[in-house]
Amino acid sequence: MVFSDFNLLQAYALRSLEVCQLHERLSSLEEEIARLKEMIKAQQDALFGKKSEASKSSQDEELSGEDTLGNNTHAGTTSVAAHSRKTRGSRTLDTKSLPKYTVIHDLPQEQKECACCGKLLHFIGQEKSEQLEIIPSRYCIIEHLRMKYGCRPCDSIVMAPKPAAPLPKAIAGPSLLTDVILNKYQYHLPLYRQSKIMKSYGLTISDKTLSNWVMDSGEGLLQVHNALWVILKNRYLQVDETPVKVLETNKKGYVWAYFAPNVGKGLVAFEFSEDRLGSVASTRLKTFNGLLQTDGYSGYNALRNREGIVGFGCLSHARRKFSEVVKVSKSKTGIAQEMIDRMKPLYSLEARMREASLNHRTRKRLRQKIARPILKDIYAWLRTVKPQVLPKSKLGKAIQYTLNQWPYLIAYLNHGMAEIDTNYVENKIREIALGKKNWLFFGNKDCGKIHALFYSLIISAIINELNPRVYIHYLLTKIHDIRRGTIDPITLLPDRIDCDALEQFALGQIAFGQKIMAEATR
Repeated sequence: MVFSDFNLLQAYALRSLEVCQLHERLSSLEEEIARLKEMIKAQQDALFGKKSEASKSSQDEELSGEDTLGNNTHAGTTSVAAHSRKTRGSRTLDTKSLPKYTVIHDLPQEQKECACCGKLLHFIGQEKSEQLEIIPSRYCIIEHLRMKYGCRPCDSIVMAPKPAAPLPKAIAGPSLLTDVILNKYQYHLPLYRQSKIMKSYGLTISDKTLSNWVMDSGEGLLQVHNALWVILKNRYLQVDETPVKVLETNKKGYVWAYFAPNVGKGLVAFEFSEDRLGSVASTRLKTFNGLLQTDGYSGYNALRNREGIVGFGCLSHARRKFSEVVKVSKSKTGIAQEMIDRMKPLYSLEARMREASLNHRTRKRLRQKIARPILKDIYAWLRTVKPQVLPKSKLGKAIQYTLNQWPYLIAYLNHGMAEIDTNYVENKIREIALGKKNWLFFGNKDCGKIHALFYSLIISAIINELNPRVYIHYLLTKIHDIRRGTIDPITLLPDRIDCDALEQFALGQIAFGQKIMAEATR
């Protein structure tokens, strides 16, 4: 009897153990199902949803200046200014900078007699209206005639000089090359489409020929791109990278962006590499010392830990992970949404300081006074809620990422020069992300080098409020001077170029174009 009871107890214990194991298995499967559902929902949002990471509330609300620069307001109790929306644009456009041509509409002579009495009508006035039109692009051949003069006694000949062509053996002039380059790199128009557009104007040029012209133009400007690395002497850099497809290897390549916000109005230098190894950035930044801001990619760890470098994280990367959770869960009351709400005063403070153009010392002081207590509360709160969240869920990973990066995320508090995130450099690299949806891939490593060059020059020109068309055109006319060494490439950088010379060049091109148009209409 005792033996039988023991067997029953043993069987019961085994059954209880099996039940516990099944419960654990069920719980594990439920967690896995929840994680996979999150992944599917995130993938659907990435493919079909809105691309903005900002929530509706953050787009509709604007924190008041009193809360950001005056009081140390708690993250959960922020004041909201009056709601505002963009108004519908009016029909009135600013056309003052456009050339104006007058077309006179007059009655035929036979209609200038009164239909009733037959007497001649007299002029009493006119009505004026304006219409915005476009004169289609006109491709033309500029024939250069160089006058020769000789001296019979000395047996010598003197000939008028001709402007040096950017590509000596090519028929393409600098204005055409500028148009092709800007269409490709600023407006993301692939060369084969440009070739089709040219054909509609009666000009047949293959995309292969256009590609050769772009490559040769880039080779002529490589020294200007090399001069851009003067940014490494600056004390503050932001670095990011984006993948691109390389046709020759059928693999991913990467374009790295190095942005110096404090050089001029900002300079960005792009670099192409065939991989994403941290050694790419380490090699490029081997002479750099100062403040380095990146995302949480582990490839930057060696740089962050290197002597002479202070590493900074990106708070928007952390916020983005919580925004993805909100998109998947569609909940405005959960932990993820609360985290986003707690971060709003931090970004509002940065926006107000930027609008006020405060110096670095004042920015640091306000961050210490207002932002530090908010971040301290966020850190304590994250540590409290972490045990309540499944570690492998999107929310669990967002919390863990934020805690892992915390020392780098809050480092900006101690340096007024640094920014709260790497949004600046991400905005600059976004041009390449937009472009690759059109041109799809780099042909090879050499193409990647030229892409990096033109994106660097064009985007840096835009940042420094230069007209990219005038700037690139001007650079192309200086290729021979660069090759001969009669001009220092560093003086051609967007933050250092002679703006008066650039303006005179632009006026000269306008006058030349008007002269050509006038002769064409004779």
